[in-house]
Amino acid sequence: MPDVPDGALNVRRPLPGLWRSGNLSRLSERGRGEVLASGMARILDLRNRAERALEPPPFLGRAEYLNLPLLPYRNRELNTASAGARSNADHYRAHLDHAANQIVTILGAILDAPPGPVLLHCHAGKDRTGLIVALCLELAGVPREEIAADYAASGPELLAFYAAARARKTPEAWAKAEPFVASRPADILAALAYLDAGWGGVGPYLCAYGFSGAEQERLRERLKSGPGAGTA
Repeated sequence: MPDVPDGALNVRRPLPGLWRSGNLSRLSERGRGEVLASGMARILDLRNRAERALEPPPFLGRAEYLNLPLLPYRNRELNTASAGARSNADHYRAHLDHAANQIVTILGAILDAPPGPVLLHCHAGKDRTGLIVALCLELAGVPREEIAADYAASGPELLAFYAAARARKTPEAWAKAEPFVASRPADILAALAYLDAGWGGVGPYLCAYGFSGAEQERLRERLKSGPGAGTA
């Protein structure tokens, strides 16, 4: 696959076996063909069904496509924590506390995919995708300064995206959204530090929610090994 399929938003390859991007509904016909020609083993869409209805997934119905929303509906604790968030770091801590089962399911879908690269995306490709990718990078042993740099790379990629969003909103609505627009390295590092303090790191956290050490090792090898890696 080319570094940027035609029409793609916020796309890059943080690990040999993992791609990340924003909403794939923006792909042109040529871009959709480029993604399919790459032999992508799995395309994981982290959006909810309401988001999909607004911007339909272009690969719906194909064997590669799988929709696994990161955020559960009607979870009072998550909703309360999200309503009180003052930074992206607050949101990520809430996700880690209240969407752990969804996180493990998503990592399992990457692990269990057929051989080939995996593409992970949400809407902008910054927050839900950013958190899952950060966990993958941490499992793969990538230094945290590099994890932070990958997260921060969404900032310049999304300037036009957020400019368009601002133009659609009232000044009052934009004032509420604006604190969460920036891709600050400190926010994603705070999420990893939160797991360090509460669980002793990503590994024990995932084990507590049923993603074993052996599975983590297999996922680590898949992510680091490139396009041919995966289940046989």
